[in-house]
Amino acid sequence: MVTVPEKRVVRSKDERKAELQKKIEYHKECIKSLEAKIKAIDNPKTPVRSKGVRRILAEAKLTDDEAAQALGFSNAEEMKKKLLAAAEKKSK
Repeated sequence: MVTVPEKRVVRSKDERKAELQKKIEYHKECIKSLEAKIKAIDNPKTPVRSKGVRRILAEAKLTDDEAAQALGFSNAEEMKKKLLAAAEKKSK
């Protein structure tokens, strides 16, 4: 059996230019994202540490009873008992 070679398809100038333009646009987007990463490295954000309960109480200079009342407990002992019970329940 005789095989007939397939004819080459010659694309027009416009098709080739359009394909190259598409590649250029893709790489421009990649460059923009890389430039943004460089900018982020040059201008780092300082890590924001969330304040814990102890730190908030220390800055406010609250006593244990004042903190307990602010959280809705009658006194510091009641707050301590409920917190310990919750911690034990969670550890089980």
